[in-house]
Amino acid sequence: MKARLALAGSALLIALTGCDGGSTVDATQHASPVPTGAATASSEPRPFTGPGTYTFTADGGGTGTLQVPGPAASDIEELRTMVGAPPVTYISAAVDNREGTKAINMYSLRIYTPEGKELKYEGASPYVDDLRRMLPPDAPSEVFNRFIELSDAYLDDASPLEVKNFVLVGPEVPAQITGITVYPTGGFPPVSAEPAAE
Repeated sequence: MKARLALAGSALLIALTGCDGGSTVDATQHASPVPTGAATASSEPRPFTGPGTYTFTADGGGTGTLQVPGPAASDIEELRTMVGAPPVTYISAAVDNREGTKAINMYSLRIYTPEGKELKYEGASPYVDDLRRMLPPDAPSEVFNRFIELSDAYLDDASPLEVKNFVLVGPEVPAQITGITVYPTGGFPPVSAEPAAE
């Protein structure tokens, strides 16, 4: 009877210590380390460098490259000066919709600052329409027509398979940017623009 108990006790000891000669394993050695502060770092807004080149992908698959800010549009500037409107900042958008399935019209975009301020930029066509409304009622019809023609020229979409340049208009671009939201296919859905890879 004692021999059986001794044999059972030896088997139990081997089962508890494993087959590596009785070494014990510290369970903490296999725990995956949890980086400290990881949740805090990912939840904080990442400041961008500010003015520069940004890229986005539209809902339908087309892509765009933004120059923030872009060069002034001389044709719009001529009409803005004519009606005495205040200076504006231009953002250019080079859209490549050859891989896209939806028309892109660059409806608008939003820039956000570290202070949480939202700056709005709209397409050139509605901006030219706003300039036209500043004309005096007795302005010659050919002057009205210049505004209408330019508005129409900036109204076109980039259809699937098409490459097209767009212009957006708004306030001065801030020195630091925490996010850019683009509305490439009308009011929805918006997409985020990211700094272009160098």
